[in-house]
Amino acid sequence: MKRKSAVILLALVVSILLAADSTGFADEPEIVEMEGAQAKVTLVEGTAELFRKEPDVRRPLNRGEMLGHGDGVTTGDKTRIELAMADGSFLRFDENTTFELISVDYDEQNRLRNIKVHATLGKTWAKVADLVGGRGAFQVSSNNAIAGVRGTTFRMNVNPDSSVVVKVYWGEILVSSPRKKAEGSAEVSKPGKVEGPHPVEGPHPVEGPRPVTMQEWTYIVRAMQQIVVRPDGTVVKPFSFDPEADANDWVRWNQKRDQMQP
Repeated sequence: MKRKSAVILLALVVSILLAADSTGFADEPEIVEMEGAQAKVTLVEGTAELFRKEPDVRRPLNRGEMLGHGDGVTTGDKTRIELAMADGSFLRFDENTTFELISVDYDEQNRLRNIKVHATLGKTWAKVADLVGGRGAFQVSSNNAIAGVRGTTFRMNVNPDSSVVVKVYWGEILVSSPRKKAEGSAEVSKPGKVEGPHPVEGPHPVEGPRPVTMQEWTYIVRAMQQIVVRPDGTVVKPFSFDPEADANDWVRWNQKRDQMQP
């Protein structure tokens, strides 16, 4: 009798587990599995277009697609998309945004990543995985600024006039100017001393944030700070922003998505 009861109980437990596995749980995040040099499209709200240079391709972007080096995307009106990177990071893009995946490499065994995205227009939100002991680069760039990070949450707006606004919500990032291309013939120069990041200053007590003249620059931007790059490449030093005033629909939507991710 006891043996028969045990068999019945075991069958009941197995049936419950199978039912849970087949239906899933609505409040659990999607488990993303992918190759080390790909990004998965995990969300498309609206319409977006994928374009590739080689071979020349322009077609609608669909949820579930795998993207790689050189793939570009343009989002339409009232469109938002999300990409899951192989290192566990997530990138999201708002409507009327154009970007290109320069590199999406991730070596899980060595915890080494080389993820670089170039945005030419629009709004980008990045939730970057903190790889403990990891190495490599995670960069979001525009024509006038490069944001390099380890593990943090930030967003970058690239405006039609080429001005850029970067806001950090957690952690800290390095924001720098793109390196200027040398004019004339290339010459091998002697090694020189590389300067570290400029000190971060708060707003001037009377004048407010002041622009820095056009030159190569690097700044540390910490949590709840922003940096503004003007169309001509000059920069306004990092200063704090009001989170309540900043909480628009784009920000709230991303914060909600962040909470859903593992």
